Amino acid sequence: MNKSDRNDARGIAQMMRVGLYKPVHVKTLISRQERMLLTSRKLLRYKLQDIENELRGTLRNFGLRVGVVRSGHFEARVRELVAGHPPLGAIVAPLLAVCPATERYRLGAMPRFCPEICAVTERRPATERAPH
Repeated sequence: MNKSDRNDARGIAQMMRVGLYKPVHVKTLISRQERMLLTSRKLLRYKLQDIENELRGTLRNFGLRVGVVRSGHFEARVRELVAGHPPLGAIVAPLLAVCPATERYRLGAMPRFCPEICAVTERRPATERAPH
């Protein structure tokens, strides 16, 4: 048998008749967008935690301890600790500059660019949402 579109169509039709093709579930565009959003938020949360741990370790090397701080007060506490150490302030400043941008994802704030996805994720039960 020669290879042609007509023969390919016959072969596919025969395979459909005998059940060699199974129906598959295709996820909707909204569900794929929601999954991508949640995955991105998870990545940002992990990166923020990595940055905070790096800052804590750097300060510990200089004998400074951050301790337990309330959410949103970490940056102020670090700035307070490095206020008397200008070289140390220059070391931690770039890491502190990243914290405010990622902090809102830790707190659960959703980006403004996707209100329809945000509405979908907020309607889901808490057990199905990504952990904060």
